[in-house]
Amino acid sequence: MDAPMTCVQCGHPHPSLITRRPRPARYSCRSCGAVFRPGPLLGDQAPAPVPAPAPTHAPTHASGSGSGSGSEGLAPAPAGADPLTAFMPEHMARWVRARHQASGQDQVPDAPDRATLARWYKDFDALIATARSSPAARAEVERAVGVHLDPPPAKLPAFSTVCGALHATCYDARLAAARLGAQDAPPLLERIGHLRHWLATAGRSTTWPAAPLAPPPAPEAVEALLTLPDSFTTEQVRTLFCALFGVERGPSVPGVRERFGDDRIREALLAYLKTGARPLRAAVSDELDAA
Repeated sequence: MDAPMTCVQCGHPHPSLITRRPRPARYSCRSCGAVFRPGPLLGDQAPAPVPAPAPTHAPTHASGSGSGSGSEGLAPAPAGADPLTAFMPEHMARWVRARHQASGQDQVPDAPDRATLARWYKDFDALIATARSSPAARAEVERAVGVHLDPPPAKLPAFSTVCGALHATCYDARLAAARLGAQDAPPLLERIGHLRHWLATAGRSTTWPAAPLAPPPAPEAVEALLTLPDSFTTEQVRTLFCALFGVERGPSVPGVRERFGDDRIREALLAYLKTGARPLRAAVSDELDAA
């Protein structure tokens, strides 16, 4: 039986196949992130790993307020790619795996939970921050992440801040970007797309639609909201969210109004009063399922 293929850089077995015929086969190591072609026959000189290609993902912009979805964010990692690249940039995924290998920790989870992914983002952001301190620090970071950082990247919002903006806006990528103050900044849009995809998949249990259903609100309290007030009391917010989404806490009132528009909210309240249906909750869940 043939021996299993191993990474030419770190020796880890069973790398992922990236390209097939008619192009020359290439593989990606799940441990160190090296991208390489199959090794030579016994006695030949092993080829050096080739640089990994730059990420080609691009988050999709959402449609306007009150319209349909369009905030799908990043698509899942393509077949053969490192599964972590669905939740973070490729160079960050290489850094995560290399750090785990160097520290002798257990295998890296391909679908990290919230605590794990938040820690990775926090540590990675701290690492990138050192690249802004001096050229020497930047050179050290470049060796760690495998990409050039000239000029050093701008500071991005933290993991919890991005997730909070997505929760508040019903997971609309465009509205989350606007809330974070940089609608057209590609690195921020990429981060929003990655974390939206995590919330839709591995992090789905942390989203507010996944919370247990709240007790139903009083019909008269819902009827009072058919004309939406300029400002809401705490009890009105609870009533609105229970009627629309079945939860007491989750999005923000401005985020819901920006995402769906007052007319669509009023229609959803009427649907709840008539049949108990929650069309906006279904819309949010369907959009997350589509990711």
